[in-house]
This record gives sequence, structure tokens and C-alpha cells, in this order.
Amino acid sequence: MYHLPNKILTIRILILWLMLCCSNLVICQSNSIENSIPQEFPFPLYLDSIVHAEMQKFKVPGAVITIITDSSEVFTRGYGYADVENQIAVDPKSTLFRIASITKTFTATAAMQLVEQGTLDLHTDIGNYLPDKDFDFLKGEPFTMHHLLTHTAGFDLTDTGDAALTPEEVVPLEQLARRQMPDQVHKPGTVFSYSNFGYALAGYVIQTISGMSYEDYMIRNVLNPIGMNQTGIRQPLPKALKLNLANSYTWEDGQVALERDYTNTLPGGGIISNAVDMSRYMKMHLQGGIIDSTVILNAENHRILTSQKYGSKNTKYGICYAFNENMWNGRRSIDHSGGQLGFLSLMVLIPKTGTGIFIAHNNRQDASGFRYNLTATILDTLIGQEEREIQPLTPSKAFDNIADNYTGRYLQMNYPHNTFEKVSQLFGFFANEHQVSHDSIGSLTIFGSPFVQIEDHLFQMDRPQSDYKVEFLVDDNGLAYQLFAGTNSYQRIPWYQHNRLKQIGMIFSILVMLIFVLSRPAISIIRKIRNRKIQRKRSWLYHWQYWTATLFMLGALSLVALFLIYQDQISDYGVPFSLKTTLGINTIGALSAVISPMALWSIWKSNDHSKGRKFLNTLVIISIIITTIILVDMRMIGFQYY
Repeated sequence: MYHLPNKILTIRILILWLMLCCSNLVICQSNSIENSIPQEFPFPLYLDSIVHAEMQKFKVPGAVITIITDSSEVFTRGYGYADVENQIAVDPKSTLFRIASITKTFTATAAMQLVEQGTLDLHTDIGNYLPDKDFDFLKGEPFTMHHLLTHTAGFDLTDTGDAALTPEEVVPLEQLARRQMPDQVHKPGTVFSYSNFGYALAGYVIQTISGMSYEDYMIRNVLNPIGMNQTGIRQPLPKALKLNLANSYTWEDGQVALERDYTNTLPGGGIISNAVDMSRYMKMHLQGGIIDSTVILNAENHRILTSQKYGSKNTKYGICYAFNENMWNGRRSIDHSGGQLGFLSLMVLIPKTGTGIFIAHNNRQDASGFRYNLTATILDTLIGQEEREIQPLTPSKAFDNIADNYTGRYLQMNYPHNTFEKVSQLFGFFANEHQVSHDSIGSLTIFGSPFVQIEDHLFQMDRPQSDYKVEFLVDDNGLAYQLFAGTNSYQRIPWYQHNRLKQIGMIFSILVMLIFVLSRPAISIIRKIRNRKIQRKRSWLYHWQYWTATLFMLGALSLVALFLIYQDQISDYGVPFSLKTTLGINTIGALSAVISPMALWSIWKSNDHSKGRKFLNTLVIISIIITTIILVDMRMIGFQYY
């Protein structure tokens, strides 16, 4: 994370202040409801200029920012438009934005209230809180609310079916919990695997324990007591709130409005709020669970909520209950981001200074940097960088003797394992592979930075003002098989599992089959033009090759078209018929490919073909085999949609 040096930042602020005073510049489309910063300090005007520049850079139509310092509001402002078509400006008092996954912090807060009441134990098998045993996920290993709130219940990463286009299509929490939970692919407590469905299940447990709907519980026990009276959680929104919801957009040489949708995983991302209400929510957490003398959580349970539960050893990078634990400006922070259909949001709390920042805007495409750039600017200006005494590291030459135990290629384990969404790795999604190499001077290069061993299998980044650590898990022979960094786990993989190899294999195979399939009509056309009528009896082997390759070509083209059309929302609303058709085509092709060994044997046994033709036929069959193996690995064969 880049931060401007304080001296440079101060000079920039003073220059800008003089320019603003001389030109009497009026900042348009900004609206301040409270400003307790001393008037001689130019921060608001400086921030306005930065916001407008960043909005133009990231094509953001509208945004809100609210800032808390010393646990009291500094200011809240709106920028740009909530409705571009009708030129309706963002009003920080009333305009609503989807906060998306920040909702998870509300759900975790509600769960801790039940802990405080004595009706929920964080470490008791979740099955004990269900009305019966008719839940598909109970076939897996037992897990607890602790696991759900830390994303370590072991669920596969998936978004299939987590949204709906109409209120009537929304799946009730109970139905989702019973029949649509993802497969359990990790042992509970071992791997952080982000799960909206896991939080939907947590919301359902809150519902069963409290005896009221999740929405009613949240409104009565969290939102209303905090004073978040303009915040919505029901689907559809009440009319009064719906009118204030900002439109969401994507940029296509202009702002294009997106169709509004609904969420099936409401406890994981369904809250819609405004800047004023979110400022009260941040105050409550910065004040240890209390707001305006109203206790939302007692001090001890709030401490439990916001303390690290899973993460890197001996460092401030991990996860609390819902809140991520990070470092901003040299200080421990708890934060959460959100993204949902054209909306992006970020909430950062720094307990040590009582600082809170909430930013939301209504364009998601290629605009993620907007919220992080602004947060860095705000924190640099308001609290500056805290210098920490971190002892310099000294690499040991003795480490060179064991460095090979750690070097290799590591794949992030938080990716779709058992659904067709795994194929997105071929398109660059979830393909987070990192090379760990030895630099021959006593340290490892990880994530592009040098790391020095400080304990057995524990390494610290060798950068000024950094105590970031990573840990390796090793087998009985001392060979590393897993890298643990922050909340992320990376599995050491052999060369044949490298994603680049799969991409090359798939591209090569598709090109070979494409040339083979297109050559038949091309040759026929050429012969027709030349008036050559050659009657050749095609063997069963040729027809098998041709139609199997054609099926795989159709499947590949359909898949590319689907990703171009749907992009990252290919199955958010369930599995479209076009995708089911693609899976069906691939499955028929894979069934046909089963006879590939027999086909190879038949080619090389036959005396009817030259060596050149045998080689070409072999190349096509090998391409069919490679494609089949990759499609099976990518879960693109069969009809297991969820």
C-alpha cells in the first residue's frame, strides 16, 4: 500500500489551499452535513478535489464518504449522481447504497448478541441449533458458528444461485440451508474459504434460535437500537427506502444502468444503507459496542467479535468474526469491503485512533481502486504514518542448505473445487499461483518480496516498517506442502498442475481440433472450385475424430461466448440453459473420447495410412484426450450444477 510522505502531502495541501483561495473555486456536486474540522485546515477542500479526480479516473457516477475521528463524526459528503439519467445528485442524508458484504459484520454482531444472551455457543456443532436432521450439509464433518463467522467451515467457493432477478425468485433461508449449501471441500478450521452461503447459514441459525425471521431480528436488535432508521434489509425494500436507492452502473463509453436484483444470501450481503446510518454503525464499534448509552454488545463480547481468530502467526493480518484484520498507516485496523451488481463499498476502523471511514459508490467495473485510493489519502492526511520499531533482519547463509524445502509453485486454496466455476481458472480467475524462490543470500522471494527466516518455518518480510509474516506447514521430512499468509492458504503443487500448462494444453488442443474440423469443408470447397470429384470412403475412425472434435469445438466456443456475455455473473441467478447445453455438449464429447486408446491402436495397426497421416491422426486424438482431461479437471463434464 503506497502512502505519500507527510512533507510532500503537506506542501500539496498548502499549494492547493492557496489556489482555491485565489480562484474562489466552487466545488460542485458536494454536500456537507457536518464539518467539525477547524476552518483554517483545508482538508475538506483538498479531499473534494481528490474525490472528483478519482471519480473521473475510475468512471464513478456517484459516491458517499463519511469519516469518524476520535469516535466523533468529522463530516459526511455526497458526490456525483445517484441517478445519471435524471441528474439526481447523491444526498448523503438519504441516498442509499448497497453495502454488500459489509453486511457480514452485522450478522456477526447479531450472533454475538445471542452468545451474550446465552442461547448460542460459538464452539458447539451447528447441527444442534437446527430443527431436524434433514439438511444436506450434515453429511460432512461437523462445524460450528465460529467456523461460519471466520469462513473456515470448509465450504467450496461458489456464487451459483446466490442472486435472484425478482422478489418471487428469492430462495428462503431455510430452503437454501437445507438444499443449496456448497460441498465441504476442506476440513473445518484449516482453510479460509470465503463463503456467502456460510453466512446465509449463520443467518438461518440466528433465525432458528431467536424464533423470528432474520430480517426481523436484525431490525429489532441491531439496526433500530443503533439508530439506523434509513437502512433497509427486507426484500423488496419498503417504498420509502426504494425511492432513495441509487442506480447502479457499468461503464461502456458512458454510464449504462444495470437491472436491479435481489440476493438469496441476505445475511452475507443484503443490507442497503446511507452514509449517515453507517457513521452511527462505525461509532458503535469504535466505542466498544455502545452508542448513545445503548449497549449493542458488552465490552467483552465486542472484544471477542473484533479480535483475531484465524490468520498469520504473530502478526496483525487475519480475520476476526467477519471483520478482516489489517494494518493501515502502521496501525491495526478492522475492516470489510463489499461488491455487488455495480456497487462497491469499504469500511475501515482503526480502534487506536478512533478513526472510521466508509465509502460507497455505484459503479463496480474496474473501479475498485477508487475506495482504496481515497482511504489511503484520508488516513495519510488525518493520522499520518505511525513509525514502528522493527528490528532489522539478518539473513543466514546456513538457510541456503534447506531453502529447497520451501521453493516451488503454490496455488491459493480458496477457489471453486467441485463446480463448473472452476473453469474460470483458465480465464485467469482464482488462478492465484505464486512462485517461491531462493535468492542465494539466505532468504526466500515470496510475492515478489524478500523474506527472512526468524523461526522454524516462519518468515518475515525484509522491508522497512514491515512485520508481515508467512508460515510454512511441513511434512515429517521437513518438506513444505502449504504456505500460510494472512488468512490465505497456498498449496504446493507439482508442475503438471500449473495453470499456465493447462492453458497452453487447452489452446494447443483447440487449435489442432479447429484446423482439423475446418479442413473438411475447406477441402470440399477447393475441390468444388477446381471441379475435382474424388470419392473417398471415410472410415469410422475419421468420422469419430471429426464429430468428437466438433463437439469439443462447439463446447469451447459456447464457453467463451458465455464468459463474454455474463462475465463474472455467469451463474449468479442459477445455471442458465445455455450453460447447461454447453455442459451437455462437453459430456457427450467426453463419452465419445472414451474410445481414444482404441482409436490410437487402430491407427498404428492399420497399413492403409502413411506415416504422415498417422502422425496427424495421432495429433488430433491426443488433442481430444488432453481436452477431455482438462474439462474433467475443470468440472465441465456432467450435470452437477451445485
